[in-house]
Amino acid sequence: MTRNLTSLRAGFPDLAAAPDGCGDLLARWAAVLDRAPRLRPWLSGMIAQRRALLCESAADVAAANVERALWADLERWVVQFEALPPFAVSAIATTLQEGRPARQEPEGEPPSAGTAESPERALRDLESLLGDPVFALAFHCVEARVRPALPDLVPDWAWFGLLHASAAPQPLLTPDVAVTLVLRVRSGEWPRLPAPRRDAALRLFHASAADLRATAAVERLRALLPWPVDAAAFVAAAGPVRAALGEACDLCGRIAAAVKTRRGSFSVLQAVPAATATPHELAELSATASRYAQMHGFHRLLSLL
Repeated sequence: MTRNLTSLRAGFPDLAAAPDGCGDLLARWAAVLDRAPRLRPWLSGMIAQRRALLCESAADVAAANVERALWADLERWVVQFEALPPFAVSAIATTLQEGRPARQEPEGEPPSAGTAESPERALRDLESLLGDPVFALAFHCVEARVRPALPDLVPDWAWFGLLHASAAPQPLLTPDVAVTLVLRVRSGEWPRLPAPRRDAALRLFHASAADLRATAAVERLRALLPWPVDAAAFVAAAGPVRAALGEACDLCGRIAAAVKTRRGSFSVLQAVPAATATPHELAELSATASRYAQMHGFHRLLSLL
């Protein structure tokens, strides 16, 4: 705990701007991070992003005010994370890339939870994911909307990795964040790719048809890609893939709205304005659950509908 407190002080906002009881706040964060080490990169990234945003939006405000605002964020977030179940913490943490490798699973097999700090933690994480109804719901939404939209230009895990890397970090468990965790788990070899290759793929993934006119720049990016792919075809395919992710997130919100009993991770899943899922969409869910019967989260999910 002492080591955690020391490292937290190094990464947290300026102590001079901290509120009274700062030591207690640091101790509470240290306890949260002891339970969920994967949250540490997310927390560092969120502090950095919030600081940059505050400085940009309030250029004429004293730096001390920015630091005080960051401390207020930390006081608000710690209350949320202390109450979250393990799945929710994992989902939120994974909205910031950690660079940890994940193993791709064969078709029809349950997804892997990725690399963890120890075999025991990896087993606990995997059991938590496979048994969580919100993870099962998000997994279905990816299967039903994203996967059918993926062209054969690059491996499926590459599309999942590109979508995950495009997600913005968030401090709450939402349907979008749950879907993002599924993308992270299923992103296969993506985290193992060298950073220049991932960056080049992301730049093309978010490029427009007009960007293709910069032929020399596009060719430099294409040369860095880990797959032989036509740049124009890749850019053209990226839009529908991103749209499919939006459809998956919307579907996740609609089915979540149909849940009658909000227990476990559903009790902390943020409600979003959404129409209730249609009978056809619920039938799709049942079909996915039958294909992945070894994922116990599907049994729990169906019992809540």
